[in-house]
Amino acid sequence: MSKFTKNLFASSLLFSNIAFAQIDVQPLTQILPQGASIGFIAENINQNKIIADHNGQTFMLPASTQKVFTALAAKLALGDEFRFETSLQTQGKVQNNQLDGDLIIKFTGDPDLTTGQLYGLFATLKKQGVNQINGNLILDTSVFASHDRGSGWIWNDLTMCFNSPPAAVNLDNNCFYVNLDANKSVGEFVQFNVPTQYPIQVFGQVRVVGAEEAPYCQLDAVVHDNNRYQIKGCIARQTKPFGLSFAVQDTDAYAAAIVQRQLRQAGIQFSGQVQQPHQPQQGTVLAQHLSKPLPELIKKMMKKSDNQIADSLFRTIAYHTFKRPASFQLGSLALKRILSTQAKIKFGHSIIADGSGLSRHNLVDPNTMLQALNYIARNEDKLHLMDSFPVAGVDGTISGRGSLINPPLIKNVLAKTGSLKGVYNLAGFMTNARGERIAFVQFINGYSTGELENKTKRAPLVQFESKLYNALYAD
Repeated sequence: MSKFTKNLFASSLLFSNIAFAQIDVQPLTQILPQGASIGFIAENINQNKIIADHNGQTFMLPASTQKVFTALAAKLALGDEFRFETSLQTQGKVQNNQLDGDLIIKFTGDPDLTTGQLYGLFATLKKQGVNQINGNLILDTSVFASHDRGSGWIWNDLTMCFNSPPAAVNLDNNCFYVNLDANKSVGEFVQFNVPTQYPIQVFGQVRVVGAEEAPYCQLDAVVHDNNRYQIKGCIARQTKPFGLSFAVQDTDAYAAAIVQRQLRQAGIQFSGQVQQPHQPQQGTVLAQHLSKPLPELIKKMMKKSDNQIADSLFRTIAYHTFKRPASFQLGSLALKRILSTQAKIKFGHSIIADGSGLSRHNLVDPNTMLQALNYIARNEDKLHLMDSFPVAGVDGTISGRGSLINPPLIKNVLAKTGSLKGVYNLAGFMTNARGERIAFVQFINGYSTGELENKTKRAPLVQFESKLYNALYAD
């Protein structure tokens, strides 16, 4: 085929897609605030044709719609029977009510592991007659490598619980809370009360101020080593105590402290050292906890937009694909390899930095996301993924989305949301008036109504989406 013929062929394909497009998105974009960028594409799955395409090839921030890629890759790479495993192991022997040898605690990134479930493992060990450990505690977190946060995560969000590190050891979502008592006189300092179950320290000098100064106040968290948090700033007087949540920073130290405390609570004596080798440890299994199966984890991830589940799966996919400790970079390679080879998704120059969509380094165009939705729709009999998408007016992150809560959209739109500051995305499915399935991707970036318009911030978005998706339904 000559170069001219190739160009003519490519042009004909482009023209045919444009010819298919029946819904003109351009006039609706005028509803959005000045400066906003919109990429939108929709496909009639039944007719196998594009019915709307506005900047469908333009790279934008996918935000949490990225979890669609993660869910699909997890299904293909791990399978429905997959569960995260947390176990107690040893290379020693249990005899005379003692464990002669090291106790290995093997963590594999279970994002739903609780301190109660961890204690259950030690209770099982106690029931086996173990009262004393004559060896060391080995925390095996070797399943993951490098940083426990993705590149491009915003630095001043790292203390927020939605940014909790998806480490090999996750206990209660690696999130804790602190109670603040600000019922003080102006000029006095707020009192911090840390629940005893959290092996962390919180201190600081937060002043109580009067009404005139309060609008200029903010609270800042500064993280120090060994999970010590310094809170700075000022606050208006509060008549009732209130809680603030923070993400655990040093997950290894946090886990080591909790493990030692739980051993004492279980009545198991230990006087050795806590070690964390880089190499994986193997031994005889003494007790085991399994997470919920993959479909339940995916459903929670998609409905609630759970970042920790997403990035734990993202790295676990890499671990199972490459059989080596997984970094975020390896996760990117694994996800692209799986989806390009098994689902035939063409990523081109897309950037995949994490599995949750938190990273500002992610760059994806609507068309690439549409490829994933198309594959899901055409293989739903095997994948069973569509039930995990939030349902408009019913559940998940679009249960109260103003643009989708009225007929014919309510209960009809299934969509994963994607929200960061200035980002309002949707990726999912709906059924049109003829009963045909429509897959769509909406990327809106750079959305701003100004700092002084918080009360009407979403009004243009609601109007835009309502008109657009009603047009899709009627088409």
